[in-house]
Amino acid sequence: MFIAHRGVVNKIQKENTIPAFLNAINNNKYCGFELDVYTTKDKEFIVHHNPVINGKFIWKYNYKELKEKGLVKLEEVLKLKTDKIILIEIKDINIDVIKFSKLLNKYKDKKIYVMSFFNSVIAKFSNIKFKVGVLNYILNSTNDYKYDFIGLLYDVTTPLMISYFQDKKIEIFLYALNKKDKFIYSDVYYIVDDKLIS
Repeated sequence: MFIAHRGVVNKIQKENTIPAFLNAINNNKYCGFELDVYTTKDKEFIVHHNPVINGKFIWKYNYKELKEKGLVKLEEVLKLKTDKIILIEIKDINIDVIKFSKLLNKYKDKKIYVMSFFNSVIAKFSNIKFKVGVLNYILNSTNDYKYDFIGLLYDVTTPLMISYFQDKKIEIFLYALNKKDKFIYSDVYYIVDDKLIS
């Protein structure tokens, strides 16, 4: 079960763009795609991986400036016609969780999963119609994992960890970006770059 890391990219279609996500949607190898989200200065949710563009933080740009650079709003992605998983990583520790939840709740027919490295962000979600989880349990461990799914890094994941979460019926997304031919666990989602499974 493969999730396309930032979409399916090539020399023409760049990561975290509508064409890259459409490539994943139209490719039977994938059951979904992953993307990254920040908030702009004018409080729009924008899809991009890095916090800095041309030496300036994303949250210091207005959306109009970023649109000119080819970035898209999260809502444009949510409007895509698909029944595949849309795995959203929140990169913005100061994201407006209430506004973000309202946006995602409008798309309750979609398979939306939301994760972050920031426990404090994920802990704020309530009254939602999508699934939530924490990324990298090693750095964010708690005694009682109460979320729908977990994002784990391949290099620090053990069979015991996989069993623990599977026994608790918690879905597992495993970042296996550079681990070609090492898809050894069953019943997990592998977040991969397309070149690994071509």
